[in-house]
Amino acid sequence: MIDDFFGLELPLVTDDDDAMPSGWRYLSGGGLVRCAFSTRKPVKMGQGANRRTHSSRNYWFVEQLGRDRFESRTLNDRNTPAGDARYLSLRELISGYTPEPAYYEEHVLPAMIERESAPGKGGGRRSFDDDERARPIEEKNVRALFGMALVFLERGEADRAGELLSELAGIKAEFEGKDQHLFNEFGIALRKNHQFPEAVAFFRRALDFVEDDDHLYYNLARAHYENDDWAASLDSLVLSHRLNPGLAVARDLFEVMVGLENNPTLRRRYGKPEVPPNVASRAREVLASGTGKLRLDDRPVKVGIDIEPGRVRSGPAVGVVELKKHGSDE
Repeated sequence: MIDDFFGLELPLVTDDDDAMPSGWRYLSGGGLVRCAFSTRKPVKMGQGANRRTHSSRNYWFVEQLGRDRFESRTLNDRNTPAGDARYLSLRELISGYTPEPAYYEEHVLPAMIERESAPGKGGGRRSFDDDERARPIEEKNVRALFGMALVFLERGEADRAGELLSELAGIKAEFEGKDQHLFNEFGIALRKNHQFPEAVAFFRRALDFVEDDDHLYYNLARAHYENDDWAASLDSLVLSHRLNPGLAVARDLFEVMVGLENNPTLRRRYGKPEVPPNVASRAREVLASGTGKLRLDDRPVKVGIDIEPGRVRSGPAVGVVELKKHGSDE
């Protein structure tokens, strides 16, 4: 078991909060890999016209040992590590191995715990202590795997990233740090990386832990907006407004819905679909009617929309709504 984290030597990343979060930052900023991984090997069968190539999958237990150094051991038919260790760099791990957190959680961990707790079998190469049995999956492990998913996106490997993100969103194990803040953070990172459906999934996962956070509902509404789903964005925005009618960024997004309804030129310019009349009407009603706990998902979307005085709500002129160009954080 690794007691101390040794920071990886990875490319420098910007501290600009508006930049797309880098997977390298998660890997170097406290992440620590300890998981099952798989590799695929082509296997040729048959001869001549009947020759076919199939893919054989092998499973490994991979554990980070320190700086850019990982130990890989094959998983036997009992799903426990066996055989001689192979040592890998992070680049080699990312290029040739695929994380399998669901397989690790459902098959490998139970097998390893059973092996270590069996009478007469506890003196193996590396034994679990009581704390590890109580918390077999740790936040720093989940953060490292999330970082790997972002790295896959940076490498253009959307399928690998999508499968890994889906498994991380559905992780069952309880661990310290597994709460709305963690999934909200991951949702924001994914939204900034333009992975809008995945961001929605993580914000919804965060709602499993809290149901009364106006900021979280706004973050979900923002992700739906980026994903061009006006109806879902409105539904989440209404919930945010009910919890905190004074949340300015939520009010801004209501105004965006109204402002874009009858402005096809601006919608085309910023790549937004037509606003359904019932969505704009409901947004207008909320605006006329007159201190979150989680971090808000960035600034409100920005685009200059001149709203006619009195068009959205009674009272003073609404002025200018700033809405971000679709697909950009600038």
